[in-house]
Amino acid sequence: MTSRRPYDARSRGPGRDTGARRRSGYPPAPDGSVPEPRRRGPHLGPIALTPVRVFLLIALVGGLGFLLWSVVIRDQLQVPLMATGFAICGIVFALMAVMSVFSVVRSGRAGRDGAAVMTALAGGLIAVASMLCLAAAVIFSLIWGATPGS
Repeated sequence: MTSRRPYDARSRGPGRDTGARRRSGYPPAPDGSVPEPRRRGPHLGPIALTPVRVFLLIALVGGLGFLLWSVVIRDQLQVPLMATGFAICGIVFALMAVMSVFSVVRSGRAGRDGAAVMTALAGGLIAVASMLCLAAAVIFSLIWGATPGS
């Protein structure tokens, strides 16, 4: 049997690449462990603030605010405004569900099984919320189309 790694790499054991540690600029640790990589960019607790997440948060808050405003007003445009608000929220939730699928795959490949399962559960609930909002948008648009005088 032949191995693709040189003999000296096998003799150090898994996770013992001290050359990578020297190349990264870290001083050698006394116990030989490799430090955690530093976080990049702004974070809100453990959650990284990416442009897509900020955009989706603004769209979700805006959609929910628009939906709340359309519930409060009482005029002939209330039903189509509610349909629009539900459609915006449904699209935002659908994008969040797709993002959670990518996060599940990334967590699974990294070996973080618990995080992958919890993200899959949360993503499934978000997908259900998306389908409910989109169904409400369709129902309200059908109601608007069936109303006389539209």
